[in-house]
Parts: sequence; structure tokens; C-alpha cells
Amino acid sequence: MDSKLPAQPLAFEATVTGDTVTIVLRGEFDLTSAAFLSGRLARIQESRPRRVVFEMTQVGFMDCASARLIADTGSWLPAGVRPVIHHPSPIVRRMLELSSIGTQCELESSSPDN
Repeated sequence: MDSKLPAQPLAFEATVTGDTVTIVLRGEFDLTSAAFLSGRLARIQESRPRRVVFEMTQVGFMDCASARLIADTGSWLPAGVRPVIHHPSPIVRRMLELSSIGTQCELESSSPDN
């Protein structure tokens, strides 16, 4: 049995609540989707958020380049504030932890056991 999520079309949905932008990502983020992700993040940067939360439950794959784009959003935020990765899928959590890119973000567990 394959534990990988089924492939989905890319989705990027952003919601602004006060100074926080919550971004829901779905699909597989790799080299072919880097321009898609980069362009949408650039638009978010223009709003000068003070906090960025990425909901990543439905991300089936993420390469290091896409993870770096997400981690780099921390450079827009106030000193000491890191982007939040909320409920990363298991494959995303593993990639972030193995690459150490996750140290540039706050990783929130997908369950109380994680």
C-alpha cells in the first residue's frame, strides 16, 4: 500500500486575518511548480504580513527548492518570527527534517503524537 497522497492539481489559497496570512497548499511542489509558488508568494510579500502560516496537510510532495521558497518567507517577517508549517503531510515533514530547512520554520504537529 502506497502511503503517498494521490496527485492533485496545484492549489494555493491565501486568507488574510489581521496581520496573519494563512496559505493552504495542495498538490505536488517540485521544480516544475517553482515559478507558480514563487509568483504567488511574491504577491503575499507585498501585503507585508507579520505572520505566515502554511497549511500543508494535502501536499503530496515537496522538493527542497519549494521548501526553501517557503522558509525564505521568514525574511519578510519581524525579527524572531518564523513561518509556520501547520499539519505538514508526513512526506513534507520528513523532507523538512532531513534537509534541515525545517529549522527555519515552526513545524506544528499533524497529531498530538508527533
